[in-house]
Amino acid sequence: MEAKVKWYECSGGTENDVVVSTRLLLSRNIEGFPFCGRMRASDRQKTLQTVLSAMEDENSMLAHAFSFIPLWQISKEEAVSYVERRLASPEFVSRADGKGIFVTEDESSSVFVNGGEHILMQTVLPGLALERCYETLDLLESNLGKLLPFSFDGQLGYLTQNPADLGTGLHAALMLHLPGLDYNGAVPRVAAGLSNLGMDLRSGYEMENQASLYQLTSRVTLGISEQETLYNLKSMAQQVLLQERSARQAVGSSLKFQDTVARSLAILRQAKLLSCKECMELLSNVRLGVACGLVQSVGYEKILSAMLQVQPATLALLAGQAPDGEQEEALRAAFVNRLLAERLA
Repeated sequence: MEAKVKWYECSGGTENDVVVSTRLLLSRNIEGFPFCGRMRASDRQKTLQTVLSAMEDENSMLAHAFSFIPLWQISKEEAVSYVERRLASPEFVSRADGKGIFVTEDESSSVFVNGGEHILMQTVLPGLALERCYETLDLLESNLGKLLPFSFDGQLGYLTQNPADLGTGLHAALMLHLPGLDYNGAVPRVAAGLSNLGMDLRSGYEMENQASLYQLTSRVTLGISEQETLYNLKSMAQQVLLQERSARQAVGSSLKFQDTVARSLAILRQAKLLSCKECMELLSNVRLGVACGLVQSVGYEKILSAMLQVQPATLALLAGQAPDGEQEEALRAAFVNRLLAERLA
C-alpha cells in the first residue's frame, strides 16, 4: 500500500506566504490519577494503558485511525526526528519511561501520553488553518472524553499540573516566515508589543534562526474560551502579516534580492554538499522568492517538506544510515536536488 502523504507535503491553508503552519495543543488529565510530576513508574504504566484502551476501543471512531509508538522502544535518532519534524517537544522525548505517542499516518494529529500532563492532543496543518485544526482537535477530544473522565473544576475549568495550561488547556501556535522583519531588525520590537498582549513570538529553532522562522503562540488559557483564543491569535497574526508584507516590499523589488533568490535555487538544485544551516538559509531565500512571484516552479509545500526533512536525524532515517560530516552534507544535497527538481519544466 502506498504511504499516505504527510501534512507538510500538502498545499493548503491561507496566508501561506507568511504563515508556514498552524498548530493547536490541548492538555487534559484523567480523574483519579496523580499528576505526572508525582507519578511512580507503576502510575505511568497504568495511565498509558488506560489511554491505550480508549484509543483502541472498537466502539470509538479513533480505533485504527492512529498508530501507537512506545517511546522507550524507539532509537535516539527516531526520537530526535520527531522533534525535528515538530511531532514532539524536546522535553517529551528526553525521558522515555512510560511515555507513548499516538499518531495518524499523515502526522497531522497526535496524542502524547505522560508528558507534562497525562494527555496532550495536537493537530497541525500547513498555512493559516486555525478553524480546521480546531475542528479536528475538538472531535478528537470529544471522542476521548466519552471514554475517559477528564479532571474538571466548575470554576477553574480543566485541571492541569502546569498553571499555564489551566482553564481551556488550549494553546495555539503559528509558524511564521519573517525574512522582511528580520532584514530590517524589527522582530524584537514586534515581539515586545505582542508580549504585552499575551502572545509570544520566538525563534522557530532553538539554537539559531537561520531561516527567519518564528513561532507566534497564545499564552492565556484561563478566563477565555477556545474561540477567543483562536480569534485573538488570528487577529495578532494579521497585524504581523501586514508588517512583514510591508517590509518585503522594500526588499523584493531589488535586483540584488532577485539575484540572491536565483542563486539560492540554483545551489539547492545543483550543490553536491550542503550543511543544514546553509540549506535552511537557501530554502528561506527561495520561499521569499516564491512569495514575491520570482519562483513559479516550486511550491510552499516543497520548501516546508525540505526544511523538515533535511534536519540531521530525519535525514539519517531517510537514508537508512547515520552519516556524519561530508557524507551527511552529500546526502542532504542529493535529497534537496531531487525534491526541488521534480517540478522543473
